[in-house]
Amino acid sequence: MALAETQKRRSSGRAAGWCGCLVFALLLLGGLGGAAAVRAAGDKPTVMGDMVVKGSALADDFRTGDVDPAQLTSFSTVIDLQDVDPGISSLGDLLAREVGVQVRSLGGLGSYSSVSLRGASGDQVFVYLDGVLMNDAAGGGVDLSMVPLNDVAAIEIYRGISPVNFSRAGLGGVINIRTRRSGPGTGGSAGFGLGSFGARRLFGSLNQRTENHFDLMAIGEYLDSDNNFKFWNDNGTEWNPNDDYRDKRHNNEVFRRSLMLKGGYDLSDDVRFELSEQYLNQDRRIPTWNNYPRADTHLATERHQVTANFQADDLGRLHLNCSGQAFYGWKKETYADLQGIIGLGRQHDRYKTEKYGGSLFFELPSENQVFSFNCESGRETYRTTDLLYHRPRGKSRRNYISAAAQESLYFFNQRLLLTPAAHYQWYDDKLNSATSSYGVPIPGQTRKHDNLSPSLGLRLDLWGPFQLRANAACYYREPSFFELFGDRGLVVGNPDLKAEKGENYDLGLICNWSPPWSWLGRVELEGIVFYSKIKNMITQIYDSRGIGRSDNIARARIGGFEGKFLADLGPYLTLSGNGTWQNTADRGEIDAFRNNDLPGRWQRSFMGRVEGHVKGFKVYLEYLLSKDMYYDSANLLPADTKRLLNLGFSWTQPLPTGSVTFDFTVRNINGDIYQDFNGYPMPKQEYYTNLTYRF
Repeated sequence: MALAETQKRRSSGRAAGWCGCLVFALLLLGGLGGAAAVRAAGDKPTVMGDMVVKGSALADDFRTGDVDPAQLTSFSTVIDLQDVDPGISSLGDLLAREVGVQVRSLGGLGSYSSVSLRGASGDQVFVYLDGVLMNDAAGGGVDLSMVPLNDVAAIEIYRGISPVNFSRAGLGGVINIRTRRSGPGTGGSAGFGLGSFGARRLFGSLNQRTENHFDLMAIGEYLDSDNNFKFWNDNGTEWNPNDDYRDKRHNNEVFRRSLMLKGGYDLSDDVRFELSEQYLNQDRRIPTWNNYPRADTHLATERHQVTANFQADDLGRLHLNCSGQAFYGWKKETYADLQGIIGLGRQHDRYKTEKYGGSLFFELPSENQVFSFNCESGRETYRTTDLLYHRPRGKSRRNYISAAAQESLYFFNQRLLLTPAAHYQWYDDKLNSATSSYGVPIPGQTRKHDNLSPSLGLRLDLWGPFQLRANAACYYREPSFFELFGDRGLVVGNPDLKAEKGENYDLGLICNWSPPWSWLGRVELEGIVFYSKIKNMITQIYDSRGIGRSDNIARARIGGFEGKFLADLGPYLTLSGNGTWQNTADRGEIDAFRNNDLPGRWQRSFMGRVEGHVKGFKVYLEYLLSKDMYYDSANLLPADTKRLLNLGFSWTQPLPTGSVTFDFTVRNINGDIYQDFNGYPMPKQEYYTNLTYRF
């Protein structure tokens, strides 16, 4: 059996690994309130420590705590950045190509971008970075532009049910961003990029692994852009074309600096310790909806994340494998609207978020089953300081415990997999009394909630290359601090919000076929039906003045179909595409909104791509189409259909000491005019080029 073979391939337990794991577990249990669990092996052998090789394929550098495909029943996509055309510098651009994923941006390189999975909003999609949840209690969803693509090795997208490796379950699913891991020997890269609207980029990396099992990695990047693209300005009068004119985007610049440092040490073949620091500093200007030329609103962000990881495998007679993590995050945001042209009044606020905690992940294998357990405990604090009027804004904190357990049961010679699981969440919030930027008192309150969310997954190997998967899961999300009492720009909070609760269901057929013909290589097909129902769904509702306020929708429904295909035509040509048809409905009690489409979701999304590659040369042409979306809950503001045609090519030339790669990308060749957010146009044609030297 595959599970038994995996156990045999792991070396015998070592006393150093056993003692080290116990010490680390005691530290987390005593100082951070974590919990213990067990780990087991899947069909594929786990590669640990000094077995890590340079590359982004999960099979090559799999570590304890990573999602094991042998235990997976959810529908997923893994983006390996080694196979992505160089020069793509936006995480949102990568995700937008995938089935079931939608990305909306404010416009321009480095601008705010939010992600949606299967109709779920950005707040309802949990995004992890190296196992640490990026969704802050402060809220607002995860800004994809805050993740430098230069740091990323792989992006894992799990639609619907969440793997047990992530202790929290989201409505739409989970996105896990894994940064680069050190490789053997000495290597690195350096390069620069140029692009439209004053875009400039400098980047480099260095990797060193010594013979005494110590490794060090450093990755840095600088990016800036004027983002002063031209667009057609209707002057705020959509029905009067006489005052329309061609305008240049004002106050849309972005400046970003990032640095990632990693150091690791292999205590033995089965025991590894790693420490990392991720730093980002960004200043982003915020344009007005009417493109006011003298606007000076901006948001400056500085973020640190320090993570310590410990991994020990094959411990004792039970061949227990575990990984532990301690993390500390610090983020400072400064929002300045001294002219009062974005919100209802002048604002100059500083927001500080601190997050620290720890997690433990274990698996325990047997002949035909795997028991997995994951627990995380931590604390978040959020403080707002009024730098303009010096009104008391208060400090809030959240203590939390989240845990997940799963039993992977194999039947019929492992052709059938059942994964009963449960996610548990406990929150203890304290919201201090404060005064909003408009002088309105915000009363303090204490909230304590917990919830148990069960789930069940099934995977059945049918005839030949066909596989059936089905999943059912419950979902729970506590409102964020921003939704409860957010106060930035045109958004105000609602302290009376209730927690979201929902259910996810999906059923689909997968085909992975390797034909025996030379003219046709691999063939991958997927067809999935999904359905979600949500109670007390939290959404933004805007009044006649354009002021947004978080509110609960009593009931909402999301359903649809996902389809994708990929085929290699001979050794030089690849065709791929996907489509998502979804129907979102507000089933709440407000007559004006009832049975309307949920705002901010495209109902139809399609992607088609053809890629040619021969030796060191690659070229691709892709077309993306999104249609049928409303900006507002009343469905009075429809968005124009989005049609994007992108072209790119790259050329890699080997050198005696490495290689050099030149790439060139053209986005939106057809010059389509569209807006992901109402009043925030996107640029027409964009051109980017990069030159990279690898050694």
